[in-house]
Amino acid sequence: MEAPDQTRGLNWRVGRWIPWTEIEISQQTRGGPGGQHANRSATAIDLRWTPSASHAFSPDEQEQLAARIAPRIDGHGKIRILASEERSAARNRDIALQRLAELIREALKPRRSRRATQPTRNSQEKRLVNKKNRSRRKQERSRDFTDEV
Repeated sequence: MEAPDQTRGLNWRVGRWIPWTEIEISQQTRGGPGGQHANRSATAIDLRWTPSASHAFSPDEQEQLAARIAPRIDGHGKIRILASEERSAARNRDIALQRLAELIREALKPRRSRRATQPTRNSQEKRLVNKKNRSRRKQERSRDFTDEV
C-alpha cells in the first residue's frame, strides 16, 4: 500500500522504511501554539507504532530495538510519540515521524565496544607513592606511645 505521496512508508534510513500500515496516526486537541483557537482544533498528532509486530526489521534488529527502546514501550507494546509544537497538523505529523525515525536510527546505531587500556607509567608511580604515604601514616598511628611523667 502506498501513501498519497507515492511512498511505501516512513523512510528511516536510505533504502529502509516502515510500512504506513504499521504506523497509527491520530489527531487530538491539545494546548500549544494557536491562542484561543488551540483547544478547538485537532492539530496535535498522536503517533503509535508496535516495534515487535513490525516486518521492516530482521530478527536481530528487532531484538536490538527492543533492548534499546524498552523504556519507551508502553504496556501494550507500542511506542507513543506526541507532537503539538506547531499550529498545523501536517507539520506536527512531520515532526512526529521525524522523531520516530530518529529514535529508530539511534537504537540501531552500532555501538563501539570498550577497549581496555593500560595505565600509564606516571599513574602507576603516583598510585605507588600514595600507597606508601598511606601505609606510613597508618604505621605512625599504630606506634605505642607511653606517657612518661
